[in-house]
Amino acid sequence: MDSDFVGWVAVVFRFVHVLAAIMWIGNSLLFTWMEFNLLKPGKDDDKNLLGTLDMLHGGGVYHLQKLTLRPGAIPVPLHWFMWQSYTTWISGFVLILTLYSIGGGSFFLDASKSTLPGAVAVMLSLGGLIGGWVVYDQLWRSPLRNVPWLAVSLSLGLLFSAAFFFNTVFNGRAVYLQIGAMMGTMMSANVFFHIIANQRKIMAALEAGHPHDIELGKAAKSRSLHNHYMTFPVLFLMLSAHFPQLYSAPWNVAILAVIVISLMIVKLLMNLRYRFADWLHMLGGTVLLAFAAIYIFLALPSVMQPASGADAIAAAGKQVFLGQGCAACHMQGSSELAPQLHGVFGTVQVLSDGTDVMADDAYIRESITHPQARIVKGYAAAMPAYANVLSAEQLDQLVAYIRSVGRQP
Repeated sequence: MDSDFVGWVAVVFRFVHVLAAIMWIGNSLLFTWMEFNLLKPGKDDDKNLLGTLDMLHGGGVYHLQKLTLRPGAIPVPLHWFMWQSYTTWISGFVLILTLYSIGGGSFFLDASKSTLPGAVAVMLSLGGLIGGWVVYDQLWRSPLRNVPWLAVSLSLGLLFSAAFFFNTVFNGRAVYLQIGAMMGTMMSANVFFHIIANQRKIMAALEAGHPHDIELGKAAKSRSLHNHYMTFPVLFLMLSAHFPQLYSAPWNVAILAVIVISLMIVKLLMNLRYRFADWLHMLGGTVLLAFAAIYIFLALPSVMQPASGADAIAAAGKQVFLGQGCAACHMQGSSELAPQLHGVFGTVQVLSDGTDVMADDAYIRESITHPQARIVKGYAAAMPAYANVLSAEQLDQLVAYIRSVGRQP
């Protein structure tokens, strides 16, 4: 498939994906906030009234009522909320397929971890999306759903186990995106198979003259709450391509676990704002503990694996590579943005003008300091020049690092 066409598909669907996700997450945050802040009805209120809420916005007061509907009393028009979810998932899936088409699955793989063919990586990724939903759904259909703390703990344990598995073959960027895609699939499937499906059953019963089925409503609400607590982690993982310092760290799976758990706790504390006096202190403490844990995981390699000689120079170069933001475009798995540097040293690169060049020390130095001089075919001239940004020592370190991740045996 033509790389320019694939690139444009990625641009369009990435924008659609982000826009739909904003709308979907906004709905989740607002509806759950309303649910937590409903005022209980009084003794003389309608028995079908579940709660009320008044909100000031746009120069007026919105008076909200939550009701159980009676047969023959279905309001018109009645607004449904589902296409934001479906659009988010469909556009995300198209993006994943686009990434597959670019490199036949090589987008996901880390040559230093595995020699699996790209087709296997594709199957593993798709299997994770489907298998993750099936395992999660069956767990929450089982009697364990009646012991929420245990079901939540087991769900997170299985999710992080999947991250650990994928980290044995995928590069760090792909691991974070894979787990985000798995959680996003769970959320969208919750909408399709539980929330909207149950709401359709309720409406069909009402139209047939039967009363509102409370249990179906409770089941839909439960899955909606699951989605609500996954919003912050999924949003972070969706944007994780911009955080190479985290996904490329040796302890990246542990960092992912800290982020997912802490963001869920933050959302919980935000929901308890009007019920728990110390919510803000607890929220601040959660954030500080998460920062501390991530800092420790980032620092562990330098403590446990000290380097020396050429290895020390390459290790310092990796820190320059991460600190200067190079990894956001050039880390293994980012090849749709810029040339991948893993395996590039010592190879022949085809340039945009049709000529060839050997990727040796001189070429790499020039590509860092004056990247517009020679552009690799298939990529835009988008990299800024680092001639006046890096010191001579940093440049040496960066070249040493790129040389160290040269052609894999």
